[in-house]
Amino acid sequence: MRAGIISGRRQLEFKTFSRPSIAAPGTAVIDIALCGICGSDVSAYRDGEGYPPFLSGHEWVGTVVDVGSDVHGLHRGDRVIAATPPACGRCPMCLAGHAERCAELTALSFGTHPLTPEHGAYAERITMPVEALVQVPDGVSDEQAVMVEPATVALHAVRLQPIRLGDAAVVIGAGPVGLFAAQMLRLAGARAVTVVEPRARRRALALELGANTAVAPDDAGDAVLAATSGIGADVVLDCVGTESALRSAVELSRPGGTVVMVGVATGAVSISPLSWLSKEITLRASLAHLNHEFAMTMSFMESGQLRSEPMRERTIGLDGLEEALSSLASGGDEIKVVVDPRL
Repeated sequence: MRAGIISGRRQLEFKTFSRPSIAAPGTAVIDIALCGICGSDVSAYRDGEGYPPFLSGHEWVGTVVDVGSDVHGLHRGDRVIAATPPACGRCPMCLAGHAERCAELTALSFGTHPLTPEHGAYAERITMPVEALVQVPDGVSDEQAVMVEPATVALHAVRLQPIRLGDAAVVIGAGPVGLFAAQMLRLAGARAVTVVEPRARRRALALELGANTAVAPDDAGDAVLAATSGIGADVVLDCVGTESALRSAVELSRPGGTVVMVGVATGAVSISPLSWLSKEITLRASLAHLNHEFAMTMSFMESGQLRSEPMRERTIGLDGLEEALSSLASGGDEIKVVVDPRL
C-alpha cells in the first residue's frame, strides 16, 4: 500500500507500507473514505518545514475494518474521524487541574504517542489509536465529516474567547477555518461579523455563509469602524497567521479588545509593542482543538446550523495529490480540495 508523505520543500513522496488488516491492542484499522488537504499540509509542502509523517493527511473520515482485542465501544463498520486524544488524567498538568494542557493532546501531532501511525491518511488505510477516534453520527455525511477537523479548530477558537451577546467580531482570512469561524461567531451571539479577505470569490462565500460584511484588507478599517460606531471590534480572530494579518488584527480591535491567534505563522514576526500597550489588547493563542469539541461540531452540522458544502470544490485521487498541493502552494484559490484514495 502506498501513502503520500510531505517530506520537504515541494516534495511529496509516495512510500510503500504494508496494508493493515488486523488491529493491534489499543488500535483500529480504518478504510479511508475521504481526506481533506489542510492548510498546514500546504504550508509544509511550500516551505519545507519539518512535518511529522502522520500529519500528511489528518482531516479524514473512514470506516472501521478491525479493532484490537482490548477495544470496547467501537466496532467494524463504524464511521470515524481522527480527533485529538482526550487528556490522560495522570500527568502533572492534569493532576494540577489543567487537563486542557495535557501533553497527550499533541502527542500524535508531534509523533511522541507510542501508537502514532507511520503515515497519514493520504492512503487507502490507516491504523490509529482508538483514543484518537470519534464516531460519526448517522446524520452527518462523509462529505460533512471530512470537514469536521478544520471546523473544530474554529469552534475551539470561538469557545476560547467567549463571545458576549451583541459583540462585534472580525475574522481575518476566508479559508475553511475562517469561514467556519464566521459561522461559529454568529451562533455564539455576535451581532456583527466582518470577514477580511483579499479574494472576491471568498468574500462572496463568507456572505453566503452568514457574515454581515466581507471586505478587502484595504477597506477593513473603515468597514469595522462603521459596524462598531467607531470603536473597533470586540474580538478579532486571525485565521491567516502572517505578520500583516497579526498587525491588522490589532488595528481592527477596539481598546480593551481581544485578538485570537488561530492561523500559524512560520518563522518570526515583528510587532509594535506600543500599539498593543496603548490599546491594552488581550492576546489569546488557540491551538487546534479538544477531544470533546468534535462532537459539538458534528451536532451543529447535523442540525444544519453549520454549513460545509460550499467550501468543497474538487475531489481527486492520490495521483492528483501532488498537482493539488503545488497549485495550492502557488496561491491557488480553491478553498478545500478533498482526496478520495479509492479513485
